[in-house]
Amino acid sequence: MDEWSGRKWEPVTEERLLRAIDVLVDIAKEHGPAFNPVLETIRQELHDFRSRTQPMVDQAEETPVRKAG
Repeated sequence: MDEWSGRKWEPVTEERLLRAIDVLVDIAKEHGPAFNPVLETIRQELHDFRSRTQPMVDQAEETPVRKAG
């Protein structure tokens, strides 16, 4: 855990959640189902993240773009 202490905080993105899921799947395959609860938690976080960000994407797509001038 010492190697994590110097890392900078970065915002959670869908890409980072997907990478976390991939890592946890590999760990679960290698070490058995003990990591499945953590994997399910990360999957739920991804679902929640998509639920929070999708309305913003939908709204941005509906907003007409005005040209300057």
